[in-house]
Amino acid sequence: MRSEGLLQLAYADQERYGCDFNWQVDRQLKVNDPAKTILQPKNNLECGVKILVNQIIVQHKPLLTSSGYWSTLRPGGPSYRVFAKQMTNPPTACGLATKSMISNRATTKSVQDDAN
Repeated sequence: MRSEGLLQLAYADQERYGCDFNWQVDRQLKVNDPAKTILQPKNNLECGVKILVNQIIVQHKPLLTSSGYWSTLRPGGPSYRVFAKQMTNPPTACGLATKSMISNRATTKSVQDDAN
């Protein structure tokens, strides 16, 4: 089964979670055609939310579990190790305080002022 789109979803999710994908239409299109229903951001994100609701609310399973939907979020696997390493330095948009590894002496005053 092939996973596609931002959240790496599959057409089988249409049946499992009621996602708005249409394999009969999409299979007539080229592999990377942005018109595919599975690649539409609204469809992809809404499906991802349905999967999370099912796992977290309906099944009462934590997000990071060995039987979760996304392999990247299954502790112990190689993709999880990459994910965990990346989260040690989360993007500013996540709102988590991070300590810069760059010495103040290695930057210009204008960069230091912007950082403050």
